[in-house]
Amino acid sequence: MSPSVSDADLSVCDREPIHLLGGIQPRGVLVAFQKDTQAVAVVSANVQALLGAGPDSLVGKPLSGVLPHGLLARVEAGTGPGPVTVEVSGQRCSALLHDSDGLRVLELEPLADEDVGAEETALGAVQRLVSPLARAKGTAALLQEAADAVRELIGYDRVMVYRFHADFHGEVVAESVREGVDSFRGLHFPASDIPAQARALYTRNPVRLIADVDAKVVGLVPPLLPGTRRPLDLSGSALRSVSEIHLEYLRNMGVGASFSVSLLKDGQLWGLMACHHLAPRTVSAARRQACEVLARLLSLQLSAEERSLESAAQARRAALLNALVLPNLGERSPAKALEAQAPLLMELTGSHGVALVLGASAGPEASPLLLGTTPSAEEVRALVAWLSSRELPEESFHVDRLGDVYPPLASRADVAAGLLAVRLDPSVPHFALWFRPEVARTVAWAGNPNKPVRPEPGHARLRPRASFDVWREEMKGASTPWSAQDLEAARALKGALVGVVLRHAEELARLSRELARSNAELDAFGGTVAHDLKEPLRGILQYSSFLQEDFGPTLGADGRQQLEALAWLAKRTHDLLDSLFEYSRLGRLDLSWEETDQDALVEDVLTTLGARLEEGRVEVRLPRRLPKVACDAVRIRQVWANLISNAAKYQTAEPRWVEVGFVGPGEARPEAARHVTAPYLFYVKDPGIGIAPQFHEAIFELFRRLHPAQAYGGGTGAGLAIARRLVSLHGGALWVDSAPGQGSTFFFTLGEGPRP
Repeated sequence: MSPSVSDADLSVCDREPIHLLGGIQPRGVLVAFQKDTQAVAVVSANVQALLGAGPDSLVGKPLSGVLPHGLLARVEAGTGPGPVTVEVSGQRCSALLHDSDGLRVLELEPLADEDVGAEETALGAVQRLVSPLARAKGTAALLQEAADAVRELIGYDRVMVYRFHADFHGEVVAESVREGVDSFRGLHFPASDIPAQARALYTRNPVRLIADVDAKVVGLVPPLLPGTRRPLDLSGSALRSVSEIHLEYLRNMGVGASFSVSLLKDGQLWGLMACHHLAPRTVSAARRQACEVLARLLSLQLSAEERSLESAAQARRAALLNALVLPNLGERSPAKALEAQAPLLMELTGSHGVALVLGASAGPEASPLLLGTTPSAEEVRALVAWLSSRELPEESFHVDRLGDVYPPLASRADVAAGLLAVRLDPSVPHFALWFRPEVARTVAWAGNPNKPVRPEPGHARLRPRASFDVWREEMKGASTPWSAQDLEAARALKGALVGVVLRHAEELARLSRELARSNAELDAFGGTVAHDLKEPLRGILQYSSFLQEDFGPTLGADGRQQLEALAWLAKRTHDLLDSLFEYSRLGRLDLSWEETDQDALVEDVLTTLGARLEEGRVEVRLPRRLPKVACDAVRIRQVWANLISNAAKYQTAEPRWVEVGFVGPGEARPEAARHVTAPYLFYVKDPGIGIAPQFHEAIFELFRRLHPAQAYGGGTGAGLAIARRLVSLHGGALWVDSAPGQGSTFFFTLGEGPRP
């Protein structure tokens, strides 16, 4: 949810060195000295009033000659980073000490009369601040109690608890305000209101007081450090002066004094307690420290509550993950198992739709598995192609305005305004994609966020917006943002899926090895059986032939008929064994690849089958010359022979014909071959009796026949099984398109060459 702030504007704000402005606020004085010699190196220009001497006379002098005796020792002996009350020139002051640029920096703030005895006040203040928090139930109540307690302690007109969103824009989630003062509760502030370097300072130095937005800046002497040639780094300074842009921002808001305390979670800036007073107003160092203590306690409580919520959400996601992965994915294909668990898969990330591009579903032409409400398969394939071309940090990508970065889906915000994607395999385009629809809503900004800063004629610097009136923005085209837990859940599923897919692949490989071994054993068995039985069958055929020749006339009609049946059965069994023997040898076959003229192969087949074709009055049609394609010529000749003889055989009506042809690269392909990507598609077509769809695969089974053995000229039923296996050995495919009474077309393709 980022306002449309120009990069130029933001870069100007982000580049301002707000820790090197070279001045302090006038409510105190600053003395920086060398650690080893304690020689004064830098002082603020206003030291005269408190230390009794001007800057020029103090710089270079020993610190012992500048400060009262024992003052530094008392400050250094103070516990923690908090202030120590000291007396300088008869004035009670709060003293703060820190290191910067290799120097020790001492800041002295004279105490107002009401702050004398602040140590006791601060202790009581801490008690007053902390006590109400114990009765708060829930985060919202806790923040409200804190805001009320802080306003009561420091007496400011408005205390806001300001929470940063993921894009660093802020939202006022709790507020305590004096009657008659404008409320900002519920309003959002653009991220540019607190630029990156300011957020970094809020993290390093959690307390910030601007007691008077109109106070004149007090310079440092010398203005630049001799060693670095730049002003003293005031990042840790309580008195650090303020960017003029920020002061003008506060004035435009009608603020006379500002006080803020950072709320940190795990060392990161979670939010701020931002306090405004309409007139100048200071806050003693002791009370600032009390507020800091409160903020630290509040941060701990917020962290504990958020961790509790996160733990509950993580436990729920872990349960979903277990339900998704453990019982199912090891037993069948991952895609099928996940399809059955679609509701859990969407609940895992709070999405409305999921697309999975896994294993066999990967690839530019494959269909992804779509669950719930998602873009179309074609849109998902295009999206995956786009994601595959990008560098994805941690192999994931998420956005709640997909249309802004991927225009092809800009019009599909009702389905895919938000996208969370994880790449499952870096080497192939396997993805899991979660989609969220658009959630139209209205956001109330404190002023127009599109103009957070603006140039004015004649001014070299940019100026902040002048109005903080409520400015409502209709948010469209965006989904609810993806949380860190959503990302974690998606990555966890990725880890589980990768493991399951690997296990699935290993299982497939094991089954493949077992199948290969079984096939090899069956091949060997088939070959042995066929070889051992052929010899006695040849003997039966010979003896039946001898009996017919020598004793035929004496056997009578019945005896001759029985002897002929015995010879026919022996010959058929011999042919079956020949086919079985040939089929069993295919598993051990080494193809001899060479560029082969398919036209010459077919002509050779037609010469061999010439007599049979002529007898059956079958015309063979060759619409155009067949191309040259790499293959094992002997084996593919066998394929052509089987297909052409089959096509000629199963015809009962005149005219009888067989068409032999091909479809080349780029040519329109028939519906039954639309899925084929091979460059050449060969076919054998006939107008014969046809085959019912339920038998389109059965006809390729070994010894499977659809008609009696003696019908249509006999045959063993092994020809098509052998032809398909030969084509498969070439890396191609063989299939049929047919219907009863409408003829048949057998298609086949060949691979691109010998496989390693």
